[in-house]
Amino acid sequence: MSDHSCIIVVDTDVQALNKRLMEIPDEWGRVSIGKELSSFLMLADITDRSRNIYIWLEKYLREKAPGPVVCLEIDLLFEPSLKLDPLNIFLRISRHLKLVIFWHGNYIDGVLSYAQPEHQHYRFWKNLEGIEIKGAHDAL
Repeated sequence: MSDHSCIIVVDTDVQALNKRLMEIPDEWGRVSIGKELSSFLMLADITDRSRNIYIWLEKYLREKAPGPVVCLEIDLLFEPSLKLDPLNIFLRISRHLKLVIFWHGNYIDGVLSYAQPEHQHYRFWKNLEGIEIKGAHDAL
């Protein structure tokens, strides 16, 4: 396991990510972000939804300390109507707990992206300090 507190395992191939997931030690926590977040959203107040999601997710994941915690099925965080910055959320939470995020996207020439450019969830980041990024084939 790396010294970084936030590791992103990235690949465009979901099957490659799933294969790597099968190699994760059983004692590591696993969280389906989409499943847990959708349950939270069904009960959450819709005012200041973005802030409430961050507070809830940080509390939920920190309960899994000391980690590492593997975050799966993160796509709901990219829903445009939620107005979230998923990478920033994970970075902030990783100050308190080691996170491994399974990320469906690309990492090319220092640019991390999620989804494909034509998809409504597409996002990209260039400033990636404090994060270790690995392809599914060479992760962990």
